[in-house]
Amino acid sequence: MPELPEVETTVRGLRRRVIGRRIRQVTVLTPATIRSPAPARFTRALRGRRVLGVTRRGKFLVFTLDRDLVLLAHLRMTGDFAFTTPGRPRHPSTRVIFHLNGRDLRFVDTRRFGHMDLLPASAVPGFEPLRRLGVEPLARAFTVDRLREMLKVRRGMLKPLLLRQDVLAGIGNLYADEILFQARLHPGRRVESLRPAEVRRLYLAIRQVLQRGVRGSARPGEPVGRLLDVRETDGPCPRCGAALVSRRLGGRTTYYCPVCQRPNA
Repeated sequence: MPELPEVETTVRGLRRRVIGRRIRQVTVLTPATIRSPAPARFTRALRGRRVLGVTRRGKFLVFTLDRDLVLLAHLRMTGDFAFTTPGRPRHPSTRVIFHLNGRDLRFVDTRRFGHMDLLPASAVPGFEPLRRLGVEPLARAFTVDRLREMLKVRRGMLKPLLLRQDVLAGIGNLYADEILFQARLHPGRRVESLRPAEVRRLYLAIRQVLQRGVRGSARPGEPVGRLLDVRETDGPCPRCGAALVSRRLGGRTTYYCPVCQRPNA
């Protein structure tokens, strides 16, 4: 499932390709992908609109269009955008095609869980799925002090907290495991038991893991061994070599090292 780094990478790629282009027409191949408005109205409203910007909020892609329109797209489990030539054979899981001047932008989604909404710009602040999102973990406003204040009013296990989109927007199951591995914190650790030094480790791991995910590579001085590369039952810990453990936490499969991530370490 695409998480914050993958969505951010998609946004940056689209930004280079579609800003300034005009949408000549839209072909909706799977009407269920369009949540609002109705597909026919969706295609009419987009015809002739120019793309002014592409940004991200949580796991949502936000396309700013002229005439005060905003297109919101969520990739969910298998969604992706392909920027291609109009005559190229389309993938069998193509759901929506945006015909731009000279190119096609195709939304491909094998599992059909991805969705889109077209809104007036004035309606975006009140759009419920966006309004309930928490802080952006890569934003300047997210500081170690901000995290400390957030954790003071929370209870429960650490891993499920990281997955709450109303707390930290964009972190999913895979990156939550990686963050806790790099912070050397057990995923079942109680939030209220964290010491100040552990909160700081958690904050640094959140930033480093997500930034590295966006870049796709490590920088000097950053941790190199990744749990994501060996995340399977009995896979070797990239730090100590111990066999990884798998368990269900908050309904999600969770991997961790029983040596590096002790419950009360």
